[in-house]
Amino acid sequence: MTDSDPTLDYVKSAARMLALPLSDAQAARVATHLARTATLALLLDAAPLAAHDEPAQVYEPAPFPSDDAPSR
Repeated sequence: MTDSDPTLDYVKSAARMLALPLSDAQAARVATHLARTATLALLLDAAPLAAHDEPAQVYEPAPFPSDDAPSR
């Protein structure tokens, strides 16, 4: 990656905003992983899926234990 890479520029800017001390080598590694993640997201976004292809699970929280429940 070069210094003119927009992903690297973004990582360095975000690190400054968050006061994260990143060396140039660390920033380059983060930018590499971020670029890879963006590429994977584009591939997934391009996949021809309809709403019925992957139905979402319904969230059902576990029942809260009552005070009457026997302790083990």
